[in-house]
Amino acid sequence: MHYILKSVPLMKKLFLLSVTFLFYYGALAQLELTTGYAVNKDLADGAPIHVGYDINIKNRFFTKPQIGYKNLFYYNDFVGATLKVTILEFHQTFSYQVVKNKKYVFKPNIGVNYRWYTWRAKMKLPYDQMPIRAWVIGVRNRNIILSSSTSDGKTQQTYKVNNLGFSLQFQNQFKLNGKLWLHVTPFLEPDYDRSQNTGGCYLGLVLLNL
Repeated sequence: MHYILKSVPLMKKLFLLSVTFLFYYGALAQLELTTGYAVNKDLADGAPIHVGYDINIKNRFFTKPQIGYKNLFYYNDFVGATLKVTILEFHQTFSYQVVKNKKYVFKPNIGVNYRWYTWRAKMKLPYDQMPIRAWVIGVRNRNIILSSSTSDGKTQQTYKVNNLGFSLQFQNQFKLNGKLWLHVTPFLEPDYDRSQNTGGCYLGLVLLNL
């Protein structure tokens, strides 16, 4: 086992450990199943999928590890190009139940995330016809530049990056029955380099210690 872990890159180790952590604490915590709506700063939007466990630390204080995936899409009809952004992410947040009664809970979650991004941009046909179309998308260390000219060799571009970000989630929970709650959670996920900023609203179910 030590040899296997030693051969795995650091970020993959963290991801594998987080999955193990989720399964280990699954019987002791509140399971959250989440989808919703997400959009990034370049207007690519789509549905996220998240699984998390809300673990009670003490009284109204909680911590929550989450594993998630987002598949975002944007079509620029002015230049005829598409942008697809896929995000694999791990979040670790801490929260406090500001409001708690029999039918409603409000608990802001604040923490950090680590995310792996793949940006894919593609210019639509036709190519090499006037006027030549171009689109520049700003990312961290360089720009994604698309052109409808094949001589430029930039009719499609791929950009991959991974980095640390921050998680702000404003979770509202509504009781459906004794073991099942609905959560509506507006969120902001700014990154330190700002080019990966994402926001939206999570929507899902909270299962209480089944």
